[in-house]
Amino acid sequence: MDRRGMVDGKEITQAVLQAVDGLFPESDEVSSAGLSPDYLPGILTSLQETIDNVKNEIKNIGESQQSEVTAWIQEARLLHTEISRDHGSLLEITNLELHGTKLDSKVYDLSSQRNLLRAEIAFNEELVSLLSSLKVVQDAVGEAQSSLDQGALDAACAQLEDAASLFEDFSLFDQILAVGLVKENIRLLRENIGGEVENCWTKLVVPSPTDSSITIQDSVGVGLGLVNGDCLVRVFDRLGVLKDRLDRLHYRVTTILIFPRLDHISGAGFTFSTNEDNTKVTLKQRLNPDPTVVSLYADLKVVLEFLTVKFGTQISHLLSKTLTPAILNTLMGSYLPSCIPTDLDHFNEFDTVLRETTSFEKYLARMGWLDRHGGELSDWVARAPRIWLNRRRESALDSLRRTFESGLGQRHRVERVERVQEPDIVVEAPKATDQGEDNWDTNWDVEIEDEEEEAKKPSPAPPEPTVSKQKSESNTMVDEDEDVSGWGFDDDIEIEDDEPADKPADKPADSSEPKPDLQNAEEEDNWGWGEDNDQPLDTPAVKTHGQKQETETKDITLRETYSITSIPQEVIAIIVNTIAEAEKLAQPQYSNLSIASSISGLLNVPASILTLYRALSSIFYRDDPNPAISIYNDCEWLEEHLAKLEKDVKGRSGPFASFDLQQSIKAISTFGRRAYWREMDSKRIILSDLMDGAQGFDHCTQYPYSENCETAVTSVIDTIQGIEMQWRDTLSRSALLQSIGSLLNTVVLKFINDIEDLGDISADASAKLASYISEFGRLESLFKIPDQPDDALPATAVYCEKWLKFQYLGNILDSSMVEIMDLWRDGALVDFEKDELIDLVKALFADGENRSKVLDELRRG
Repeated sequence: MDRRGMVDGKEITQAVLQAVDGLFPESDEVSSAGLSPDYLPGILTSLQETIDNVKNEIKNIGESQQSEVTAWIQEARLLHTEISRDHGSLLEITNLELHGTKLDSKVYDLSSQRNLLRAEIAFNEELVSLLSSLKVVQDAVGEAQSSLDQGALDAACAQLEDAASLFEDFSLFDQILAVGLVKENIRLLRENIGGEVENCWTKLVVPSPTDSSITIQDSVGVGLGLVNGDCLVRVFDRLGVLKDRLDRLHYRVTTILIFPRLDHISGAGFTFSTNEDNTKVTLKQRLNPDPTVVSLYADLKVVLEFLTVKFGTQISHLLSKTLTPAILNTLMGSYLPSCIPTDLDHFNEFDTVLRETTSFEKYLARMGWLDRHGGELSDWVARAPRIWLNRRRESALDSLRRTFESGLGQRHRVERVERVQEPDIVVEAPKATDQGEDNWDTNWDVEIEDEEEEAKKPSPAPPEPTVSKQKSESNTMVDEDEDVSGWGFDDDIEIEDDEPADKPADKPADSSEPKPDLQNAEEEDNWGWGEDNDQPLDTPAVKTHGQKQETETKDITLRETYSITSIPQEVIAIIVNTIAEAEKLAQPQYSNLSIASSISGLLNVPASILTLYRALSSIFYRDDPNPAISIYNDCEWLEEHLAKLEKDVKGRSGPFASFDLQQSIKAISTFGRRAYWREMDSKRIILSDLMDGAQGFDHCTQYPYSENCETAVTSVIDTIQGIEMQWRDTLSRSALLQSIGSLLNTVVLKFINDIEDLGDISADASAKLASYISEFGRLESLFKIPDQPDDALPATAVYCEKWLKFQYLGNILDSSMVEIMDLWRDGALVDFEKDELIDLVKALFADGENRSKVLDELRRG
């Protein structure tokens, strides 16, 4: 049910009336009730009643207040009358104000006229003053022009400066025609003076590059007068262009006269001469060249005095800022150093040079030509010994550079001989050749200083023979990854002993025994036997048949030849010449020379030469077929001869006792061995990459994997043979065997690891892998000792550490379990770890009772 229908119409009407007054209904029913047309009549009626009530109320109020309203109306009329009267007074005041304004305007106009008249009077007075001042300026310009016409350039410049100074007060009046005319007159006067002075200078100074002369007149005519050089210098200074003119004069004097005379090659053939009037100085050829500094300084004095006479003493101070530095720089930069003699017998002449140089500096100071450069020549004289030493160092270094530029020269073989006294040499029965151990130059065991090797794990040096035991005690630890075998730890040495042993029997090596000393035919062929006199003895050896005999003390001589370039011999020659010069300088007749204190400096030059050798080697050895190997050989030869040279020089008295090349020798040694090590590392990478082509020898019986394996094996063999052929004529025999053995060991070790990583090896694969090992056996020919019987065993196992293990791996691949166990029980497989043998047996043979027994026996050891 609609609640709105329950609201009374009166309530709604009352709510509407209240809404007119801004009031809202208090009842929610009334507020929410709808306003239908039915309520309108009632609402209109109520509104009309309300309006009527309001009108009646207003009427009643008006009737009750009528008397008061009438009084207000009368008051309003009186007020209107008074306002009208006041309005008339206001109009009168306004008229009076307008009249006063007109009077004020007239007063203002009269005041403006008065001020204008005063300004006009002041302007006229200023104009009169300006014109008077302009007349003064113009008179000064006229006087300057008159002086110019009369040839008084100095006076004309002074009057021009006065006129320009006076005209500065008129700089704000450029818009005035008269001022502009005076300004133009000053500009034209300046140009006239400048042009006239320039013409005078051109006439006064006449350079002639064609006949190498400069003419400077005593005076030249200008207008009605004459001017000289001193006057022109002052005029140029007043005009502000003196620096430019002096620069031009300096350029002509130096290029035409000074520099040709200061040339340390052709300058001795020139001299200076002046004509009879002393107006021209000429550079002319001498009949007989005079290279002495006495003649040079005398010639320079001719030019300097000529300039002083022509331009006055002021010119020396002015030109000393440019001409003097040019002379001194050329003197100290090239001429005086060229006077330093290279032969000590002529050094007394250089002392004359030093004295004359000091005297020449005093002359420059006396004549005012030094300015701020006083003491430079004296300093050079004091530094002459150091300059001489630097020149000797540069000469030595340049000799080495020219040696490198001329090429590496003819390669030739050199012999290295080392004599040692070896106590208690045990005379044993000769072993098979492949059991020998070589230790040529065990002092090669040094730590290679290279950042790449810092992270490598050190390991002890390889075992050494008895004859090298004393030397090896001081050897340092070397890195496993370095190619220490190439340094000569295990080289095949040949020892000339008093009792040469018989040739070794041709029998296989017993791998269970340690590697013995080499005292066999291999040593005889490469080294030769002898004592200090290098002559072999004829005493026959006593056959021992494997029995130990008494010990003896013997003198042994180690010999070996290798190839070097001509560079290291040239290096030694340069160093020897330098030391000879220092020795000569130490003699009493040279003690009074100024360079007598440079002996110690000369003894430091060899270190610089060796440093330059290392710096240039990487550049100039690149054209060699085997640059790294050549550097290695040359450094080895240098190391040996530098040590001998150092010992010889230290044995002399005086400053030679402190001669020290140890750091340089160590640097040369390290440099050569680093080059060799990097070359070996490069070859190893190549061989490893070739071996990687076999892909671990997996599926070596399946095509195309079999082709890859064949290619890898063949490529490795050919590469090693090629390296051996390439290095054969460069390295010594033992170093060559060491290097090839090291490279072969890399290949062998990778082959062994690849085979051991195979989880299953079939019978066909086993046979194939064994055939590969047989193919590698072709490389044993590289390790045969020259002049040995054809049936003599090669020394492969001596130089390739894993060769015996590699060969026995071939036996394992080609043997039954019974044969493998026989080898193991006989100690032939000592190079294999238990786990290696176990893994090989598992890979080669199927699981069964026999294999289990074999594996159990291997595990028990």
